[in-house]
Amino acid sequence: MTSLQERTHVDAAGASSVLVVDPNLDSRLDAVTAVKQAGLPLAGEAPYGAEATFLEADRAPALILVALEEPPMRGIATIEAIRRQNANAAVVVYSSSAAPELLRQAMRAGARDFLAKPLSARDVTEALAFRADGPGDDGEAPGNRERGTGTVITVAGAKGGIGKSTLAANLAVALREITSQDVALLDTDVQFGDIGVIFDVEPPHDRCVSYLGREGVTLSRDVVAESLIRHESGIDILAVLPEPNDWRVVRPEQVARLARALAETHEYVVVDTPGTINEVVAAALCEADVILLVTSLEMSSIKDTKTAVRVLGSLGVDSGRIRLVINDSTSASAITPDDVAEATGLPVATSIPHDRQLGRSVQRGVPVYLEHRGGTFPRAVADLAGSLAGVTTGSRRRRLPFLR
Repeated sequence: MTSLQERTHVDAAGASSVLVVDPNLDSRLDAVTAVKQAGLPLAGEAPYGAEATFLEADRAPALILVALEEPPMRGIATIEAIRRQNANAAVVVYSSSAAPELLRQAMRAGARDFLAKPLSARDVTEALAFRADGPGDDGEAPGNRERGTGTVITVAGAKGGIGKSTLAANLAVALREITSQDVALLDTDVQFGDIGVIFDVEPPHDRCVSYLGREGVTLSRDVVAESLIRHESGIDILAVLPEPNDWRVVRPEQVARLARALAETHEYVVVDTPGTINEVVAAALCEADVILLVTSLEMSSIKDTKTAVRVLGSLGVDSGRIRLVINDSTSASAITPDDVAEATGLPVATSIPHDRQLGRSVQRGVPVYLEHRGGTFPRAVADLAGSLAGVTTGSRRRRLPFLR
């Protein structure tokens, strides 16, 4: 078949073909079955992110079915990326939730219709017929940031010593394992960064955040890629070489550029931040699709977290992007998650239980998620990663090759 014949074949199939985008394999299978029962050609199936946008460009489907569940950030980012790529893409969302806010977010991202699970053949057929008349053909692609399709997850806290870096490190590993997608871990604590210690890695002086974050350093994709350290877990690490005065020369706009550059080449970018709210942290927060605001159950930490919530509001950060995480590092506090929610004004997204293995793992330079997978901390982190990625943990978890 010639290239012209191949293109004609794709165009003909694309006239009625359907692309299914869903990170949950069971849910995706149900949607694919509905497409086939409708007698329509399947353009392909994919999880969120780069694979979905590639298939949309390569197969030119007539209809794109995108699953959307809570939390919706990753799905919304994928819809926006598809619409930036093709402003006329016919995106239809399907979900088990009928929450009005979820519907609004989907429509703002560029979806033309919102269907309830489980999908039927009739749903798919009607959605395909509706595509020519649905909203979204105005040529305006949504999305307010020009960057890649990767999801930036910034882990922040109003004070140090609350387990923020440990959470960021283990979350990155969990995301890599659960999704099998590219994950980068960016350490922005240029004065006291611990990511290198947690993973037992040390970057060259001219390939660390402390150097790349300086004013005047050109941050091309190649420069950033050459600075990454590939850990045996499969994640890419951009670490720091802590120096007393480095924080004075690192520019917030450079940190923002680093996060954007990593999002162009990775499906997930986990950003660890200093235990404070300064200009560098503010830059990382403003780049984030999701903010994990970490607090312990100590009164001082809760008080500082309450202040941090007000600061985030003053920065214009939408509270819908914030997930409050309790790190119960001692298990001895009488304060409850409900108390924390009342004090901060935010619902508690998850509570990470105390795990005695954490101290040993840090000393060994191996994240606890890799050494003690059945522990309370790794299980909680796996659930958090699954929630952020929109996939179910448990049966979907896969052991990394070097652990088999």
